[in-house]
Amino acid sequence: MLISAYSTRLEFVPHDFTPVDGHFRWHESGEQDAGFAASLSELEDYVSRAGVGQPAETVRLLIGHVRDTQRSYSFTLDGADPAQLARLTAWATEANAILVAEGALLDPAGRPLLAGAHGAPTGKVPLTPESTERAQTIRSWLASAHGLQIPGDLPPVRSAAETRTRDVSDVGLRIIGLVMTSDFASSVIAGSPLNQRAMQAVFPHAMAALPPTERELFNRRETGAARKLQRRIEAANELLWAAGRTTLGWPTTDCHPTQVKDLVLRRGEQGFLDGLRLRGTNELLDEYECLSSLMWALNNQEALRPRVYSDADPRIVAQRLIALEWLLKPQLAWDDAQG
Repeated sequence: MLISAYSTRLEFVPHDFTPVDGHFRWHESGEQDAGFAASLSELEDYVSRAGVGQPAETVRLLIGHVRDTQRSYSFTLDGADPAQLARLTAWATEANAILVAEGALLDPAGRPLLAGAHGAPTGKVPLTPESTERAQTIRSWLASAHGLQIPGDLPPVRSAAETRTRDVSDVGLRIIGLVMTSDFASSVIAGSPLNQRAMQAVFPHAMAALPPTERELFNRRETGAARKLQRRIEAANELLWAAGRTTLGWPTTDCHPTQVKDLVLRRGEQGFLDGLRLRGTNELLDEYECLSSLMWALNNQEALRPRVYSDADPRIVAQRLIALEWLLKPQLAWDDAQG
């Protein structure tokens, strides 16, 4: 029997089956393997089509699993051998992998995840114990400290073993770019745009790394776009926290743009990048889980019983969440990260 497995674990998980093929999402350079990414997109499209009319939560979790897949494995085993099937279940659980066998998507125990020729969808999309435990801890705190009841079926964020953070130099350039974009947006709104060439001269690498939406602001100088992008100072502040250069409170009050600007820009590009270090992955994931759960609550106030009005500002939460999603999911372009 030919088995394909899609694992969210970064590290290779050894097995004793007969190997056929395998792929890792990342090249040694840190660039994403374009061919592997394309194959994952095809699998995601298949899940979307096959999932029509099937349990929505399972389909969402399946799509999330495919998007967060780090490795694929392909191997053969004797499907009539109970011992090999038991080893497959143990291995797939450790790898946090979904399986494809004989055209069916299966969970680690071999149960169908989507209805089809293999029967009813009795399987469960796997999650690591670390992810579920983190979600329980953070959501319990949100309930006790802020009265926010987060549903148990809201998918948790990934574990440290499933997470690849961006290179710290890329994070540093993104922080500079966000601050410059917000500063430039403010100048456009005020009717006196800053000198773009001067900014380019002092921060050349950060300017070169700007995503399309921000580059368009510098090129077109539209007030409407400027009002949207001005708030990206909050995303910069979140990444500053991730780099250990500032502290954060509950997202109630806007950060102070002048303070953030001074902290990031006063020493020039290389001066800011020197010595930059990211916080530990688990600390970043704690923050990510908190923001993800909080954003759900802010978007679903009507669903909470009793209804709770949080004092958190959804605009600040959204910017913080975009920043961390980009940081912790390097397969995403900045403009595709969502708050």
